[in-house]
Amino acid sequence: MASATLTDKPPITRPLSPVAGVLSYLVPGLGQIVQGRVGKGLLFLVCVYALFFRGLWLGTSTVTLEGVSYHVSGNVYLPDAADEENRDRQLPPLIQNLYTRPQFAGQFWVGVAVWPAIVQYLHHDRKVVREIDNRLYELRRKLSQAGAEDDPEKIRAEIAHLESHPKYRHPILGDFMREPSAEATNVINNANDKRLELAWVFTVIAGVLNIMVIYDAVAGAAYATAGGHEEKKD
Repeated sequence: MASATLTDKPPITRPLSPVAGVLSYLVPGLGQIVQGRVGKGLLFLVCVYALFFRGLWLGTSTVTLEGVSYHVSGNVYLPDAADEENRDRQLPPLIQNLYTRPQFAGQFWVGVAVWPAIVQYLHHDRKVVREIDNRLYELRRKLSQAGAEDDPEKIRAEIAHLESHPKYRHPILGDFMREPSAEATNVINNANDKRLELAWVFTVIAGVLNIMVIYDAVAGAAYATAGGHEEKKD
């Protein structure tokens, strides 16, 4: 009489599902939903997006200092630092920019929710934006301290014209997920303590969590084998 336990059977092999992984990259949990694991997919979707959009909201702020308004539209952005002085010219521009802001390497994995930052990066002309930012700063200071010889309406008209410059604001996204000016970031950091720092922590954690969601989608569902008894053969 011979006996064989179920544990002697070869392990169940599960085919990988790269398409589900791509879907879960695009929208967290979408790959699991397509696989039929709807509850798990929705849980991933809610958890990842709750962290991400909470961080995005925390990273949006406007502060007025000495009559000048400074605005940061979010903490998810890819900077254009490739033309900075003393940069490491041995690195490709994109690698140099990620080196300047490595947080984006984590945020990227949230999927399509961060693609506006990539669009802004491709649309961004750092030289033009910096020139306009400097001019806007001068105009806003001048407006806040306008004297009898100044024409406030003319100053406001020039500000509006500069803010609508096609190389300054994306025609659809505006300044959403665009790299903020250093002046605005410094002022808001000083006014809001560590709010901007806390914001990117939320969004990076969301991206790292979605890497695990993507892996789960690629690996597919796990099936438990029956156990606890033996099969007996004569």
